[in-house]
Amino acid sequence: MSLDLTTASLPEIAAHYQAPKSSWVRANMVVSQDRQFVGPNETSRDLTNPQDLSLLLLLRALSDVLLVGANTARKENYRAPKKREEFAFLDRPTPTLAIVSSSLNFDLTSPLFHGGEMQTIVMNAGNTKPTQELLNVARVVSVSSGNGFGKQLIETLSDLGLPKVTCEGGPGLLAQLLSANVVDEYDLTISPVVSGVESKLPNVFPDDLNWHLAASATAGDFKFQRYLNRKA
Repeated sequence: MSLDLTTASLPEIAAHYQAPKSSWVRANMVVSQDRQFVGPNETSRDLTNPQDLSLLLLLRALSDVLLVGANTARKENYRAPKKREEFAFLDRPTPTLAIVSSSLNFDLTSPLFHGGEMQTIVMNAGNTKPTQELLNVARVVSVSSGNGFGKQLIETLSDLGLPKVTCEGGPGLLAQLLSANVVDEYDLTISPVVSGVESKLPNVFPDDLNWHLAASATAGDFKFQRYLNRKA
């Protein structure tokens, strides 16, 4: 199935990306023509267009929780999600932001912890004891960073009542989830932008062995590919 994101309505796009199960883990990433996850200014926003940003917000709205690594959250200036009227037709609660961190080193006055509908969750993947100041603005949940981290992370979110997960990276976190084979869907935006940077980030692209291309969409020169895990 193919879809033109420049002409399709939001309900049509939502139907295109609906999860088939109540528990579902989705990865959503954008990549440059030269297979980099960041652009010239070393952020993914260099690679996007309005349709990609709109899709990103919709995929979040289809989820219970937005999962992201702490470095990505800081670098990309993440904010705790707010209710958006354009997604009222979904009749879903605003997603919760969950940040994976081992250092627990945050600017506690940042929008990561303020202005959202739901209290931000910090998944504590290290041995750092949370400060009372952090506990005042976030829910801190410990997750072992040893073997089985990716699986435990998703199981913990499910136990918190957040079984529909959208992970936006970074690539290091995504690599751990892919290694644990807990990702059901991989939504990959291919930007026409050439990054020109050479990163040492892990290769976390969907392969033909474990993934099949289930659907696609376009918006100008941007391509949107929806891969499903063959186990899903």
